[in-house]
Amino acid sequence: MIFLPFLMTAQLEGIIQYEETIALNIELPEGMEEFASQIPNSKKSKMELIFTENAGLYQSAKNNDDSRDLTPLSEDEVGMVQMKFEMPENKTFTNIADGTMVEKQEIMGKKFLILGDVKKYKWKLTGEQEKISGYVCQKATFQDEEENLVAWFTSYIPVATGPGSVSGLPGMILKLDINAGEMVVVATNVELKKVEEKLIKAPKKGKKVTKEEFKKIQEEKMKEMKEKFGGQGNVIIQQF
Repeated sequence: MIFLPFLMTAQLEGIIQYEETIALNIELPEGMEEFASQIPNSKKSKMELIFTENAGLYQSAKNNDDSRDLTPLSEDEVGMVQMKFEMPENKTFTNIADGTMVEKQEIMGKKFLILGDVKKYKWKLTGEQEKISGYVCQKATFQDEEENLVAWFTSYIPVATGPGSVSGLPGMILKLDINAGEMVVVATNVELKKVEEKLIKAPKKGKKVTKEEFKKIQEEKMKEMKEKFGGQGNVIIQQF
């Protein structure tokens, strides 16, 4: 009852800016070990979540620019090491009201729409707290055979969603660690305000597939790329 007046007046829509940091585990071919120190070990991207109490759209921010295509060699070497990061315009639409979602993913120039239900996580609350972007957050964890998640959510924004397809907590997720640092997403700015419904729409362009079908396509494309480039090639950054 103490919290009831607060929850009744809480803002349930707005735009949250996030920064994604993805670890790049790049395996160099034999004979190029000396270049290891010149290759970045992570890739940062600016993302945004536009949300209401009924739906959310997670996508690349308009000012997303962190390209590092060329890495110079040392003074004793000649030329450049080419590092090309492929950043497709992926989107995740979540219908919070009915628990369904649509993910737009792009692989090697081909667009796919992954249709399905929002995954139901059995979160464990730890009782730990941390302040993120001015909001007191609580720590929750989840682990199964596929992923290990650590999320920090705030009940001051009582909307059960967050970055990407991860959700299911009694408040907005402002920080997320996937698989012990494989990907870390942190909110850098929270703006609670009225948003236009037309800004939160499911993507429509792409071949419709299920999650299982897309996983098989993904594996086939990665195998195809490795065969084409002999184990080298573009670094594929995939949104979760």
